[in-house]
Amino acid sequence: MLIMLRGLQRISIYNILRWRAAPLVLTNPNRIRIDISSNSQYLKRLYSSVNNNQRNSVITDRPKLNIDLNSETIKLVFDDVSVVQCPFVWLRDNCHCSNCYELSSGQKQNLLENMNLDIHPLNATIKDQSVIVNWSDEHVSEYPLSWLRDVKFPAATDPEDERRYWGSEMTKSKVSTFSFNEIMSDESSLHSWLLSLHTDGINIVNDLGNDDKNLVRLANMVTHPRTTCHGVDFGIKPNTLDPTNLGYTGNRLGLHTDLVYYSFVPGVLVLHCITMSEDGGLSEFADGFKVAYDLQKEDPETFDVLSRVPLAYLDDGVHGMSKTNYILMDQKPIIRLKENGEIKQISLGYPHLNSRMSVGIEDVKKVYKAMKTFYTALYKEENLVSFKLHPGEAVCIDNTRILHGRSKFTIPHGCQTPRHVQGIYIDWDEIYSRMRGIRPIHVY
Repeated sequence: MLIMLRGLQRISIYNILRWRAAPLVLTNPNRIRIDISSNSQYLKRLYSSVNNNQRNSVITDRPKLNIDLNSETIKLVFDDVSVVQCPFVWLRDNCHCSNCYELSSGQKQNLLENMNLDIHPLNATIKDQSVIVNWSDEHVSEYPLSWLRDVKFPAATDPEDERRYWGSEMTKSKVSTFSFNEIMSDESSLHSWLLSLHTDGINIVNDLGNDDKNLVRLANMVTHPRTTCHGVDFGIKPNTLDPTNLGYTGNRLGLHTDLVYYSFVPGVLVLHCITMSEDGGLSEFADGFKVAYDLQKEDPETFDVLSRVPLAYLDDGVHGMSKTNYILMDQKPIIRLKENGEIKQISLGYPHLNSRMSVGIEDVKKVYKAMKTFYTALYKEENLVSFKLHPGEAVCIDNTRILHGRSKFTIPHGCQTPRHVQGIYIDWDEIYSRMRGIRPIHVY
């Protein structure tokens, strides 16, 4: 069966992933044909999704259209209220005919070197559910009205960011909990787990039992684990003889984010409790975004230092897989901001702080003061959450937002494994990609 499809373009969907389909009405002879019978199951699900949405995206009132040469835009007025302006060069660049756009790869075929910055339409008309544009380069493009109606400048390039910030009210009983068995057998449960992780930055997976390879199986349900200097996964057990990391002792661990010495830090950390310590070993958490935003209001000068001055981090050792020596180094501020000023990432790993600083001698104490102010705020009663993980439970945290630590615990004499926690990392890119794959999401 031959189905005629137009090109596809992403926009936001429910929280991270809200997608809307463009109509499939075509008048341009340069239309794209896809033989659904010879394509993947994903494409069949995608077409079904697009076809269902098409019925709900028909433009009933014909918009007014005007070519404005002064502003170099095509203007559309929908319902006599909503005004949409489409710059000539942008509209021409987003033509999705088969000559400009390769559907199976989802990529533009034109070369940037051939872009005509002075392109303009000779005429533009509305036909059925599309706008047909004849360009000055003799090309003809067709754009669905339902897509044009949603054009905005500036437009968000990131998914809608609905996060829920929390403090000490986030007790263990209020942390969202998911079943390992359900995640492994039901994609809807998998999606709910990942969406919760995006929204709250923390959740719990139970029913993992004492199999220390269940974390690998869990990560593989997303796509694959993030391999680091610790290997694919890693066991955190006390080593009283020669610990290579503070995590391998019974000492208290201050709140931190992991692997700050990587330029691209792992997005999510999952810690699976295999054996619980009898005395101590409480897990501690704080929402770094919440604390940072509070600090921005209460102490903007300190916030400025934390978001502007990069700190140098260092770690060295023997790689968990290659068994070769490694030296990892990176510099980053504690608070990393997006271009719009929103917080993008929190990074703090004081034990790995390098002695080299990027500021002059007159600013050294200011940096330490700002760092300690932020650290102290994390431990305020209204910000700190602590609870004990039990065997078979795994806590999952956003390593770019949530700081975690551990209270001191006792290692009984002669006890080989007084506390065993298995760890693994997963990247956010892989998580978001998996979520999109669960819910077919392509539009023009």
